[in-house]
Amino acid sequence: MSKINFYLLEYAFSYIVRHKSKNIFIVTVFTLLVALLSSLFFVTSSVTHDLKERIAYKSDIFIQNYKAGMPAAINTKLLDRLLEIEGVTGGKVEVKGDYYFRAKDSNFYLYGVDAFEDQEDPLIAKLLQKYDLDDSEMLVSDNVQKIMSQAYYKEYFNFIKPDGSLQKVNIKDSFDVGERVELKNLVLLSKDTLRKIFGYRADEGSDITLSVANKNELEFISSKIRLMLPNAKVISKDELEQSYEKLFDYDNGVFLSLFIIAIFTFFIIIYDKANGLSSEEKREIGILKAIGWCVEDVLHAKFYEAALLSFFSFTLGFMIAFVYVFVLKAPLLGAIFTHENMLNIHDFTLGVHIDFSYILLIFLLSVPVYIAATLIPSWRVATLDADEVMR
Repeated sequence: MSKINFYLLEYAFSYIVRHKSKNIFIVTVFTLLVALLSSLFFVTSSVTHDLKERIAYKSDIFIQNYKAGMPAAINTKLLDRLLEIEGVTGGKVEVKGDYYFRAKDSNFYLYGVDAFEDQEDPLIAKLLQKYDLDDSEMLVSDNVQKIMSQAYYKEYFNFIKPDGSLQKVNIKDSFDVGERVELKNLVLLSKDTLRKIFGYRADEGSDITLSVANKNELEFISSKIRLMLPNAKVISKDELEQSYEKLFDYDNGVFLSLFIIAIFTFFIIIYDKANGLSSEEKREIGILKAIGWCVEDVLHAKFYEAALLSFFSFTLGFMIAFVYVFVLKAPLLGAIFTHENMLNIHDFTLGVHIDFSYILLIFLLSVPVYIAATLIPSWRVATLDADEVMR
């Protein structure tokens, strides 16, 4: 491998500076295209990773009762029937749901807990190990505490029940959800208290969750439950994962449009550059050959020129995308990944999770292609006689 010729590298840098107006345009377009594509891949990788972590905390099968096409309370006696299904190893009745706080236009996520039940979610399990809740107490997230404080509820909160009466619950303590931003409005309280708030009877809950020994049988067992409970909505963990994956499938029209436009724009620039050199560039190559430069020297200089421009643009575009997605949290672009109000981009941490195979793809589609588009026309001109070029 030949060593770097710093004289040729210096010449390439001076050439870039001398033609700064043209090169600034190339760097700008190159950088923006890399930044756009990198941002798309960053958001996709980060949100997909976050979703997979959330699904890991879910139960194997989720069952919710429906009446006249609307969600309804489910009878706790159904759990005994469901536990008799072969392959089901455990289950529980959950009491949970959203509570709209009109004064601050906010939704609280109320989750009923029982000290003797196992919790799939590690955050909830950790809180229950630390605190003992009675029927008159609740734990609230820091965000919920802030919202309640703004409405002057600092020691307790009055929930409005379906019949219009109030259910007073004391605030035992608040907790930090960390990176679990999907739980930023979480409120933990006893199941009996939550049943009163939602207007459920003692033998009712919001849904039933089941655990299955063989994960390959999830769909089979889900089908059996659907036949057993035709009015119920049955979702397995596999189905939940598939539904989330569809939200970020690359056949999404907006994503494909942005990707194709970016690639198409870049290759228009490449085509224009590979189509030939300007008369000024040809004359400069002719002068270099006239003073003793060989074809190899010209190509080395052009390689350094293209490498400096492309590597700088790629690195700058990568850094812009990194800051835009992971620091600024992808404003505007994040809306592409919210479909039918199923997901909110602000409910994701957008942590730094980068699939470097995507970065390699962007690199291979840009840097080597640009370098080749610079070298090919330069080689054509450099192989001609100096007087023929300058003529």
